[in-house]
Amino acid sequence: MTGFWPLTVPLSREIFRAPTRFYKAGIAFLAWLNGHQSHFIMPAGFQSSRDIVHYAQVFRLADQAGLLAIPDLAEARMRVLLDLHGVAQD
Repeated sequence: MTGFWPLTVPLSREIFRAPTRFYKAGIAFLAWLNGHQSHFIMPAGFQSSRDIVHYAQVFRLADQAGLLAIPDLAEARMRVLLDLHGVAQD
């Protein structure tokens, strides 16, 4: 399992970046991307504790680390999130 270490370090640093108390939003985001939950809504709107740039970075780093279980689902969900935030896509 040591082969994952170099790939997951940048992802964990992004998820746990300051303020670290918001790390749960990144974990819930990854769970949603991977199909473990049907929505990305957290109690009290906690998903808004991080901005869309953070979530885009988490998505990119999770993809690079090979941590997206169903890449097509994750991509489709990321596109929905980007659309909701008004981010233009190619």
